[in-house]
Amino acid sequence: MFSQSDVERAIFDCEKQLQGCRLRLSAVNTSKGTAPRSAEDDAVILRKKVRMKGFEEDVSVISELQSEAESSLAGGNVRMGGRRASLSSEQHEKIKDRIIRTFNLDEKRGLTMMRENGFGRTPQQTAKFLLTTGGLNREMVGRALGSFYDDRGMESLRLFAEGVNMQGMQFMEALRVFLKKFKLPGESQMVDRILEAFAKAYCKANPQDFSVDSAHAIAFAVIILNTDAHSHNLKQLAKMTKLQFTHNTRDIEGCKELSTEFLESIYDEVTANEIVHQENKHDEGNLFHDAVKEGWMRKKAAGAAAIAWRKRFFILTKNPPQLYYFEDDKSNDPKGYIPLENVNVSKSKKHKKGLELTPMKGELLKSVKYSRSGELVLGEHKVAELKAQSIEESWEWYEAITGIINKAN
Repeated sequence: MFSQSDVERAIFDCEKQLQGCRLRLSAVNTSKGTAPRSAEDDAVILRKKVRMKGFEEDVSVISELQSEAESSLAGGNVRMGGRRASLSSEQHEKIKDRIIRTFNLDEKRGLTMMRENGFGRTPQQTAKFLLTTGGLNREMVGRALGSFYDDRGMESLRLFAEGVNMQGMQFMEALRVFLKKFKLPGESQMVDRILEAFAKAYCKANPQDFSVDSAHAIAFAVIILNTDAHSHNLKQLAKMTKLQFTHNTRDIEGCKELSTEFLESIYDEVTANEIVHQENKHDEGNLFHDAVKEGWMRKKAAGAAAIAWRKRFFILTKNPPQLYYFEDDKSNDPKGYIPLENVNVSKSKKHKKGLELTPMKGELLKSVKYSRSGELVLGEHKVAELKAQSIEESWEWYEAITGIINKAN
C-alpha cells in the first residue's frame, strides 16, 4: 500500500508540473487569442500523472487526488494538512474484508463490490482476486467463474485458469490441481465453460499432450464419472462400468484417437480417488486455513425445545469474522455460519458452560445455513445459544469470540 508520504510526494510532483503547464499554456493561449485551459482539463493531466506514479490499482486514491487538484485549481494551493488522500493499510484491509464477507454470501454482489473498490476493475484483477485471496468460499468462487459469459468475464476465466500452474503435469494431476481452487457449480453450462477454460490453459502449458477439444471432452467425461462413482445421492443406482466409460468417452468428438489403456487408467484413478475441491478444512487459502479457534460445542436449534441441542464442530475465523459449524470434524463443507459483525457475546445465565450471541442494536441475529442442494438459506434469530464441553472451554471460546468481535466492529 501507499503511505501518506508517497501520496503527498505524488501530489506535490504533479502540482509542480501542472503549474508549469498552466503558465506555458497561458502564454501560448494569450499569443493565439484562445481561451485558457480549464480546471477539468488539468484534472485529466493530473490523473494521467497519478497513474504513472503507480496508483492505478486504487480508484479511491485517484479520486481523492483529483478532488484535491480540482479544489486547488479553483481556489488556491493543495492543503497538505487536510483530509487523507489515500487509504491506509488498515482501511484497505477493512474494505477487502467486507468484499470477502459479501462475496461469501452473494458472489454477484461481491464481484460488484470488487469492481467498485478497485479490486476487480480489469479481468486481470478479477482473476487474481479469485485465485489468490485467502478466505473466499470456494463454492462461491465456482459460481462466480461459472457466471462469466461475456467478453470481459470470459477473459477473467481464461486468466484464472492460466494462473494455475499446470506445466509439465499429467492430465489428471493438472485437473485435480485446478479443481482444488474452487467447487464446481451445479449447472452443466457453467461446468462446461469452466472446463473449456481449463482445457485451453492445460494445452497452452502442455502443447504436445492433447488438442483443446480432446482435453475439454475428457475433462467433462471425468467429472461425470466422478459424480457417478462418488455421489451420495446416486448410491442406489448402478455405477458406470469401465467398459461403458471407455466406450462413451471414445464416442465423443475429439476423443476417438485416445487409447483404451489411457481411458482405463483414468477410470481406475477416479473411481479409487474422488476428485474434491479441498483435501481438508485447513487447505492453504481456504476459509479455515488460519482459524483462531476450533473445537466441539453444542448448538441449540433455533426456536426448538431445550432438549434440541446438537453437537457440532465449530471453527472461528478472523478473515472474515465468522463462526462456522460442521456436522463433524471430518467434514470439509460447513452446515452454516454466524457472521460476527454487530454481534454481542455473553456468558449464559442458564448454563455454566453456555454462551449467547445476540445482535448489538436490538435487531435480529443473522445466520446462514447451507441446504442439502448447496443453496444458501438466510436466517434471523433473537439469540444463538451454544454450550462448550467444559466451563474452562466456554471461557476460552468467550475470549476468542470477543477478540474477533472487537476487531470487526
